[in-house]
Amino acid sequence: MDNVREYHLRISRNSYFSSLVFNATVKASQVQLTGLAEGPYYWEVQSVAETGKVSVESEKNRFTVILKGDEKVNIPLDVDYSQHGHIIEVRGQTEPTARVMVNGQQVVVISKDGSFHHFTAPLPTGENIITVTAQNAKGGFNTKTKTVVIQ
Repeated sequence: MDNVREYHLRISRNSYFSSLVFNATVKASQVQLTGLAEGPYYWEVQSVAETGKVSVESEKNRFTVILKGDEKVNIPLDVDYSQHGHIIEVRGQTEPTARVMVNGQQVVVISKDGSFHHFTAPLPTGENIITVTAQNAKGGFNTKTKTVVIQ
């Protein structure tokens, strides 16, 4: 952002920010962290103007850390997409014991044959990216992305 000298970034294991794993002021608009355990996290940021004035906190956002295995270990992942207005239906097939994420949300039910079904939250008008990642317990993974345009 213009006229910003630094950012105050908070990352927590829960949406109440009672379990902070990162709480610092950073100079750059991008941060790379290492050592975060697998699982969901929440983040919010405040900008600090050159005058020292601090903005209100941003909306709380969520991301999920998924452990990355050996680059050579790839698991099967087939995905089909259907659009229903602002909602995308994601259907697919992977390993039966794999964990599947769609845009950071875990797919709750994966059938014994590895098939899964998920509806996204309503997407805003314009271009959106759908990211589907499957990961097994051995660190094998596969990711598929698709750009969809909501009119």
